[in-house]
Amino acid sequence: MRRAVALSAVMAIAGACGAIVGPGLPATPIAEFDRVWRDLDLHYSFFALKKTNWDSLGAVYRPRAVAAHDDGELAPIVLGLLGNLRDRHISLTIGGNTSSPDTESQGSTFDPLSDYQTYVRLVGSFSGGPVSYGFATPTVGYLEIQTFEGSGWLAEIDTALAGLPGIHGLIVDVRHNNGGLVENAIAVAGRFADRSLTFASVRFRNGPSHSDFSSPTAQRVVPAGVQHFSGNVYLLTNRNTYSAAELFVLAMRALGHTTTVGDTTGGQAGSPLVRELQNGWTYQFPESIEYTLGGTTFEDIGLPPDAPIQRKQSDINNGVDTQIERALALAASH
Repeated sequence: MRRAVALSAVMAIAGACGAIVGPGLPATPIAEFDRVWRDLDLHYSFFALKKTNWDSLGAVYRPRAVAAHDDGELAPIVLGLLGNLRDRHISLTIGGNTSSPDTESQGSTFDPLSDYQTYVRLVGSFSGGPVSYGFATPTVGYLEIQTFEGSGWLAEIDTALAGLPGIHGLIVDVRHNNGGLVENAIAVAGRFADRSLTFASVRFRNGPSHSDFSSPTAQRVVPAGVQHFSGNVYLLTNRNTYSAAELFVLAMRALGHTTTVGDTTGGQAGSPLVRELQNGWTYQFPESIEYTLGGTTFEDIGLPPDAPIQRKQSDINNGVDTQIERALALAASH
């Protein structure tokens, strides 16, 4: 998940966002290793939550960095160190190629085209954009949002809502949405809000101890856009809904007319901090913790749905989407 200056889960880092050292310092493998280790030690947000002994990991991997002769030998050592944190928001970019030690998808594969063909009369999609929409029934619309990354596409949400006249319910599909900009997620939720309200809070690392954090800052959603929908929303989620998409789930739930349907979300939040090393590598890692309105964190846990139902691979193979079917059943009962 990113705010205006960062992105979600395992995404390419476009450039440096503040070097952690000044010019003239050595770029030897051990010096670069020590910079990464120390930077996370001071700023990474999930050591306590993950019960990670960072000092012990440093003691294991630092001798390997001492023995490294060049960047080629150093790269797998740094990735090995970072992999112990099991965090999708951690990545290392070398020569424009981004690697993350934790990119494994969870759950079954997903083919939206088959869903459109079977369940949705597709009305529109936008070339290069993340939004597609149509009718599941004459009175239930369908809106898919593939990502909250990028810019210039929020008006597509307004176009989609305007292009679904006469609906009383709307299925919003954020399965396999791996996040992006928090601002985009909140702005989309604003199309469904009739007032400003708090939906979550966030705290940032602000001291040398792994338990040093700022006071909670409220995160709010406000009405946004030129089109609004106040009917019942059925929000489809799965294990690969994470980062800014999870903030979207929290915002939509707070509105009071949303039912989440499907599987628990991925449980990977936290705003990434991007750094640059002397050798030109860049890397990112979370520096914050997100909390629900109840004050609990969902990192490595996820957000459970209101109406739980898993989609099995055998269902996908047979063109059956049990989650859309559950949402349609709920819409018919309201």
